[in-house]
Amino acid sequence: MEGIAVEKRNLDKTKQEIVVEKEGKVEGDGKQQESESGGVEENVKKDRGQESESKNGKEQNSNEREIQKEGDNDGGNAEKEGHKTVKKGAETEGTTRPGQGKAEESDPFAYTKREEFTSENFKIELRGLPQHYSVAHLKKLLNETLQLGAHKVKPAGYRKNWAYIAFRDQPARTRAMEVLQGYQWKKAKFSVTTAKPVEDPLVKRMGERGNRTNNKGEEDKDGDSQMSITERVTKSVTPLAHLSYDQQLEKKQKDAHHILRKFGSDLAHTNPKLARLVQWQKVRRGGQVCEVDPIVPSPQIDGYRNKCEFSVGNNPETGQATVGFRVASYKAGSMCVAPVSHLKNIPLKMKDVVKEFEVVVRESGLAPFSPLTHEGVWRQLTVRTSLTGALLIIAMIHPQELTETVLGELKQTIVQHFTEGSGASVGVTSIFFKAYAQKERGGQQQPLQHLWGDHHLTETVLGNTFRVSPDAFLQVNTLGAEVLYQHVGDLADLDPSSVLLDVCCGTGTIGVCLSKRCAKVYGVELVPEAVEDARHNAETNGVTNMKVWTGRAEEQLGQMLSHCREQRTVAVVDPPRAGLNSSVVIGLRRCSELERLVYVSCDPASAVKNFINLGRPESKQYQGSFFFPVRAIPVDLFPHTPHFELVILFERWDKEKWTRIMEGNPLPRDEEYFKRIPSLQEGKDGPTKHKNGSDSTTKRALDDENCGEAEAKKTKNE
Repeated sequence: MEGIAVEKRNLDKTKQEIVVEKEGKVEGDGKQQESESGGVEENVKKDRGQESESKNGKEQNSNEREIQKEGDNDGGNAEKEGHKTVKKGAETEGTTRPGQGKAEESDPFAYTKREEFTSENFKIELRGLPQHYSVAHLKKLLNETLQLGAHKVKPAGYRKNWAYIAFRDQPARTRAMEVLQGYQWKKAKFSVTTAKPVEDPLVKRMGERGNRTNNKGEEDKDGDSQMSITERVTKSVTPLAHLSYDQQLEKKQKDAHHILRKFGSDLAHTNPKLARLVQWQKVRRGGQVCEVDPIVPSPQIDGYRNKCEFSVGNNPETGQATVGFRVASYKAGSMCVAPVSHLKNIPLKMKDVVKEFEVVVRESGLAPFSPLTHEGVWRQLTVRTSLTGALLIIAMIHPQELTETVLGELKQTIVQHFTEGSGASVGVTSIFFKAYAQKERGGQQQPLQHLWGDHHLTETVLGNTFRVSPDAFLQVNTLGAEVLYQHVGDLADLDPSSVLLDVCCGTGTIGVCLSKRCAKVYGVELVPEAVEDARHNAETNGVTNMKVWTGRAEEQLGQMLSHCREQRTVAVVDPPRAGLNSSVVIGLRRCSELERLVYVSCDPASAVKNFINLGRPESKQYQGSFFFPVRAIPVDLFPHTPHFELVILFERWDKEKWTRIMEGNPLPRDEEYFKRIPSLQEGKDGPTKHKNGSDSTTKRALDDENCGEAEAKKTKNE
């Protein structure tokens, strides 16, 4: 530890000199900044304040993603995951060490003047975009057709005809402006100007607070300023913890109904051919577009999370370095971190690891990393557990100017503490380390370094054994995942002759668990490590009918579907919280063998656009018959939070089937479904029944079957 102490003194001295130099430059740089041509970016993502775990996308290693945004500052936003319940963390507001630099705390563009890469310095504003276009197609134009190497593409907003494009350096920006100026695309003509970087959201919010006469932040609207740090983090991370579990389930059931009700209305508007059927369903199902099951409760209510990402920062009440969660997002103007020992969704073993890592941080003498000034070392602690007893930790730091010798001592200190010191009692089985400074111009990141113990953790799901890499996605509630997968399998309705497409398959949990019910399983996953896990898991569990592709689903889907010719095909999609790329939906629509599709959404409100695209009328873009929602099952995997999984069964449109059902004369295979349709009472409670078993709503549906043909043809031509 002696080397660490010496290095700490050297770092403090160097940073004081750097800050003095920066303070002398700020005024001049600020004036130059104001004169730069172009508009200020308007499309800062709306902050949701919730930590999100990405499925390598769905489970986003959200603290690391916010770390990336703080270095490549596009607003430093925290992204919400539909199912994530944990907040990010850093330092205390207003807490600075000597030499930290007041200039950086008042200049919202200070991050652009550091000797660190940020694509905000090389941004353009692209105007004249077509009225209807997809971001995916725009990216393809920029990076494949025109070979411009765009780093980020950010639309200005819904129905706005401009976007912000960021590049990795000035030559790339200059070339892009030359190529795009006057370029014609989809009958639209582009115009291009340079764009200013977006303001650092934390500095901006701090300035807004300082300008208020009452000196209160926006959080005061909810009375947060009067709450203790413990109360604030409880409200932020587990906002439903004060309710009984039955009350939590009731709220989530209502939320699911609200989402599906709106989806039904949007679907009827988008596809006139379905308008009458949607109405027919709604009058029988309390406004719902399809059958909706009661929400399925989690088998485990407290301590269910098997993965959490804890931030390292300062507790504003104690002034000490703390390992925990942020009480609010960076964009909301917060860097303070609160302890987590009282939170209901975190298991006791994980809390013990946090306490022991906090000891390591405090005894090191190195400060937590500040996302505002980019000083400090300690960033984040990731903890993963499993039902098999595995306990994996990942320590993340900012290397600053630490020498290799000091970094080696730091790694050794962590290992010794959890294998020989007081931390040995918690039973850690794997230790990983990551020195993360910032995104490089090439987008490369330092890989995880294995320090000690197992290279993977092992988990059991529905009697199957799964190997999980440190960064790979796994549902954060293992017992809840078992319930979820059982319902997914039931809705898929597989048989020995069918093929299962497992889209966004992760480590292969769904495919392996359902492999015995079907002839073949074809999976696709973006993250190579997860694909290796999926293949290993198939072999370990004796699954010989499963094949997994590496890459983006939209790029691999064609090859997967080529193996499904003339076979009954069922797809299960479990995508990132933002949903599927539109090209994946288009590919699924074109697969004529695909009869059923089970969509698993951790953020159904964000996935509604996918639901709508599955049900759009046939067109040049959306070829193949559309899908209709048949049944939805909400499953609670995240007690004490507002989040839940929503599983929806979509079936390929079958006009004869639904006509017979509406007439009250279903085919034998649809009898079971027909019996579950709520009946209508005569008179005031609903349309009157006709002798043939249909009703007035059905009659109108059949009489007006072609009422939307003209609009549908117009949509198809578009």
